[in-house]
Amino acid sequence: MEEELKQQFDEMGVEPADSVLGRCAELAITYNIHDATEFVEQWMAFSLSHLHGEDPAIENLGDFERKVLQLRKDKACSKTTGQTVKSYGSPSVQDTNSLATYGVMEDDPMLDDYVSESAVDSSALHTPKAKKESVRSSNLKGGVLFSPASYTPQSAKRKAGLETPSNSVAGKPGDIVDTFGHPKLLAGSSWQSQMEHTVPVTQKLLHNEASLTIANLGYMNDLLTDRCHNLRVRFDQTGPALVDKKLGQAGAAECIWYPQDRQVLQSAGGLHALGMIHSEDDGPLDAHSAFMAVLDDDVEDEMDPTLTLNFSRVKSASIFPGQVVLAKGFIPRGKTFMVEEIHTERKLTPATPLQIDRKLQFVVASGPFTDSTDLFYEPLHDLLKYLKDHRPDVLVLTGPFLDADHKMVGELAETFDTFFEKMIGGIMEAIGSHTAVLVVTSQKDAMALSVYPTPPPTLRRTYPNLYMLPDPSLVDLDGLTLGVTSTDVVDHLLSHEFAVNAGERMHRAINHLFHQGSFYPLYPPADEDMAYDSQLALKYAQLKQLPNVLILPSDQRHFVRLVNDCLVINPGRVANKKGGTFARFLVAPSVPGKPANMFNSVACQVQRI
Repeated sequence: MEEELKQQFDEMGVEPADSVLGRCAELAITYNIHDATEFVEQWMAFSLSHLHGEDPAIENLGDFERKVLQLRKDKACSKTTGQTVKSYGSPSVQDTNSLATYGVMEDDPMLDDYVSESAVDSSALHTPKAKKESVRSSNLKGGVLFSPASYTPQSAKRKAGLETPSNSVAGKPGDIVDTFGHPKLLAGSSWQSQMEHTVPVTQKLLHNEASLTIANLGYMNDLLTDRCHNLRVRFDQTGPALVDKKLGQAGAAECIWYPQDRQVLQSAGGLHALGMIHSEDDGPLDAHSAFMAVLDDDVEDEMDPTLTLNFSRVKSASIFPGQVVLAKGFIPRGKTFMVEEIHTERKLTPATPLQIDRKLQFVVASGPFTDSTDLFYEPLHDLLKYLKDHRPDVLVLTGPFLDADHKMVGELAETFDTFFEKMIGGIMEAIGSHTAVLVVTSQKDAMALSVYPTPPPTLRRTYPNLYMLPDPSLVDLDGLTLGVTSTDVVDHLLSHEFAVNAGERMHRAINHLFHQGSFYPLYPPADEDMAYDSQLALKYAQLKQLPNVLILPSDQRHFVRLVNDCLVINPGRVANKKGGTFARFLVAPSVPGKPANMFNSVACQVQRI
């Protein structure tokens, strides 16, 4: 536990003493906090609220225990004894969420500003429907930016009796549900651009000096032989890098390798193998379904290149289909490889140091942008209202914008392209001309080409500050490198990986992308409906260098992580039955005399819509 806590504190730029780490581990065990990330996030929130960002020490850990951990424990006990919520304004907070409590008393108004997505007794929450709808209606009547044309007047209306997300949300609009960054930047930010200056945008994910567009797109020609060749290219790019990181050139020459050294297969250990992980049924991995395809040019074509993997001896592992790995172990008999160690990390190319000369304000929001029961796009209107009051330098929007699976999309009395153009026009009218708007559509969009990587749709009207980007994209924003995708690769990885003592889930999922050098390293794709084109992915989905900031929208709970000095953000979904969220963050120039890292230069919050 101490090692995990040390790692999480290091990511926050904090270096506590060994005695402090020991005390933190004791508190985590005493109060049943098994996730080091959760403990550190609660400490950082408490430190920011009460100690002006001080580092943990034996003295202030006592206050932290009394005001946060013990308070949370008391609330959990009162919950089990039958205490119920009596009003919407003071929901009961359970201990299942990090950042759920921040060491403030129950009657402190700050509690409402920091309550996370806590489990709430929904039977006690009764939002007045008539009042809520009237507020929504007045807002929409005051300025409808776009509305769908439909075949019947009733096609976009909610069906009677259907509960909408607004009736089951824990918390209220404007709540901050996640916070990360330097305390001084967080405290001093107005979350609004201070200059009317459009940020230049340059696409960096190129092939033959061109980004992915419909004009240079060629797909539906992904032959099986081409797929095999492209997988081999991935193997040749990643495999040697894993060996170099773990063994080095001299160490690799002294090792026993499979299948070259077949005469020593019965050795008691020390056998190395380099290969790609696959699943027997092309589904999620478990301890009995993983095998490894070992590739080597010196092996005869008729030899079976696969090994069944046995993880009964391994202490730590995290693997998924399509991953290139370096394994160490032995083969007791047949084609079973007893794994003792498995290595997945290579030397990473660090991000280009920040070269910005002023603070940049960002807002990031991910679709869907309308509720699943209608096409009113009320959550999007709420987001635009926020953007009118807080003009950021850069707005990043990721799809889907018009989900092809939406139950009412077939009732539109206009083309998908026309509807999307109206939506973009309404967004640009609300945003103005000084905010750079980056739009990344999704292959799930009805108006987009159903292929991954996905080219951006073309618009009849152009805007000087609008940038239609492919999925995925890597762009330079006035000295800051931003990576973004609209595909839920985090959820795909976590649902298909096999992990044993591999650390915090989000941290390792992000590291999978970095060390495999790809925005989507799974193969075959986790989503059966995903039209994955291996040739396009080899050209337009590689992640050869770390960005400064990486946007990974996901159905997983919103998060902010600093991984290998890269700020990684999942802003959540704008339309969500548990309450929509978006992210806002600022990046400041490096301060002379302080370490040039992202923690000292960023402040980020996830806010409820």
